[in-house]
Amino acid sequence: MGLHDDLKQQHAGLSRTLQKASAVIIRGLADIPFQSIRDLATLTDVSPLSIIRLTRKWGFSGYPAFQTAVRADLYPTATKSSAADDNVNSDTPKTHRSAKTQAQIYKVAARIHTSRRVHIAGFRSAQAFASYMSYMGRMVFDNFHLMTESGLASAQDLAQMSPADTLITFSTTPYSSETVRLVQAARSLNIPTVAITDDILSPYGDYADLVIDVPISKTKRLFEMAPMISTIEDILETSFDMLGDDADARIAYFGSRITAIKGYW
Repeated sequence: MGLHDDLKQQHAGLSRTLQKASAVIIRGLADIPFQSIRDLATLTDVSPLSIIRLTRKWGFSGYPAFQTAVRADLYPTATKSSAADDNVNSDTPKTHRSAKTQAQIYKVAARIHTSRRVHIAGFRSAQAFASYMSYMGRMVFDNFHLMTESGLASAQDLAQMSPADTLITFSTTPYSSETVRLVQAARSLNIPTVAITDDILSPYGDYADLVIDVPISKTKRLFEMAPMISTIEDILETSFDMLGDDADARIAYFGSRITAIKGYW
């Protein structure tokens, strides 16, 4: 069975929003290798994030991996070995995730739904992860709160938290002392905490209720942090899937509001 038939078989099990995109993609499958994700989102009248969700529903790690699969299926003689390598590299974070890690991701996603507020923190370079998760998550959830890097502000945030909240933190080697102290303080106040880090044995993982370890590597001078972003997206996608069509509606509403104030170029 070819890719075209496989996608058609999965069409009925999709949400209404994803079905709308799926129908357009299946009809114009031959154009996929040459379309950017933004162009395709415009054509299908859904958000780029919905396109990513759809490709993951189909079993791919994201839109680039889906493009590579379409290219290999429809244009086999034009498929370069480098494209195949890109597909392998793109799929690696998701394909190699352990069952335990997948279970932890599901638990964090479920906790997002049940928490009164979700506080997200990262210090120094890890602030980028916290900011990304907060921005993408707030398209759907209005209970996300991005904590600042100020120690005083963290203390004020902690003072307002309760056991009904969840604190999600990020830190990778070399681990920031601010993150360790923050999680220790949260634990002393019985505030549920999540540690997203690069090693199950990181110094602050022992103080968190849930730990997701994301292996990262260092090729030359810098660590490659793409797996951390992939993990954030997996958590959010899982939490969005729990809402179904409501998540798609909220994302569409968010996009329309940004468009209304000319927030997109």
